[in-house]
Amino acid sequence: MSFDFDVISAKFNKKIDNFLDGLSYHPDTLGVAVSGGSDSLSLLYLIDAWSNKKNLKIVILTVDHNLRNGSADEALYVGELCNKLGLIHKTLFWDHEDIEGNLSASAREARYRLMQNSIPSDAILITGHTLDDQAETFLMRLRRGSGVDGLASMAEQSYLSFGNDGITIFRPLLDFERQTLRKVLKFYKVDWIEDPTNNDRSFERVRVRDLLARFVEIGIDKNTIGRTALLMQSAKTALNHFASDCYEKFGSCDNGDIIFDFSEFSKQPLDVKRRLISAAQKWISNQKYRPRLSQVDALINSIDKKVTFSGSGTICYFHNNSIRITREANACVCEIEASNDVIFDRRWKLIALENCKDLTIKCLGEDGYTFLEPGIRKKIPYKTIIALPALFNDTNLINFPFIDPESKFKFNLCKQPFNQFLLDH
Repeated sequence: MSFDFDVISAKFNKKIDNFLDGLSYHPDTLGVAVSGGSDSLSLLYLIDAWSNKKNLKIVILTVDHNLRNGSADEALYVGELCNKLGLIHKTLFWDHEDIEGNLSASAREARYRLMQNSIPSDAILITGHTLDDQAETFLMRLRRGSGVDGLASMAEQSYLSFGNDGITIFRPLLDFERQTLRKVLKFYKVDWIEDPTNNDRSFERVRVRDLLARFVEIGIDKNTIGRTALLMQSAKTALNHFASDCYEKFGSCDNGDIIFDFSEFSKQPLDVKRRLISAAQKWISNQKYRPRLSQVDALINSIDKKVTFSGSGTICYFHNNSIRITREANACVCEIEASNDVIFDRRWKLIALENCKDLTIKCLGEDGYTFLEPGIRKKIPYKTIIALPALFNDTNLINFPFIDPESKFKFNLCKQPFNQFLLDH
């Protein structure tokens, strides 16, 4: 079958244009993640051929992870190609010591942080993930026994959060096979660089890639898996909307806690309970991932018994016929210098209307709690109040704005509203 670049380009252009037209705001910049590999280099040339009717600034971003020989040369190669095309190019360097734990996960987080920090806050980041990547991700998650959310794999559009910051990611190539994209590079007579780890079977993705090639014999190909992932995404969206509706009906937010009416929560299907609880834990704790299913189920079991449960930096307890999920004070051990607009625990922004020099912010804690008048401190449940931020001078409590309406200080919750968080995650 002959290759027609105009057909591929038209399909790509429609993807980009429809995505931009569907946004509720108008970004000025597109960041495009490009390494020396075939997928992202194809993205580079498709972006260059795109009409860019809105005249957006395009910035090509290459991350040098400094993990293997040749990475600097690959970044230089991308820069040379961009120079020939007349495109802005930035090489971003990951400065790191010895890496502990999951190398791939650490590199991924660093890569996205670097790119997010290098473009305006409202910019869109475009990546070159392909149908091949989608199929591999699906099978990797299937092996781990993932449910609907995991098998939804990669969405075309997503939001990656870094505490108080984040970035919108668009993946326009999820419908394109790698072999088709390589034809784009052959059309332009451009060479790509093969990552040596692509043949290293110690990596799970490489083993899955080999397995995928054998699945074709029984009629399971990348397109079949891609369609199933889309069906899972549709189911995930429906469940998220239902969970958000449930929150609107019997949930609320108070002093940074997520609260559910116990009676109404108990009536919900198990999957909806899991979705509400895991989202609440992630929203409150700012952890990268939702808690493990086993922990969520253990928490739901404790709710049924009205027993307090702690996990993932949160405490879930029964109070006034409601389920209350709060930050765990012991998980928030940081103490920072107080200043106007400073953010504590990636949740609370201090608004200071008077000088706060020499003051620090930390959780009220058990010791700070004893400084409060007994009649006043009972206004907020104990497990909640000790995890809220307060202003100290050394060990002396100076101000606790949550129960002082005349205070010159105020802590504002700087989080995405929970109902929207349910839809986006």
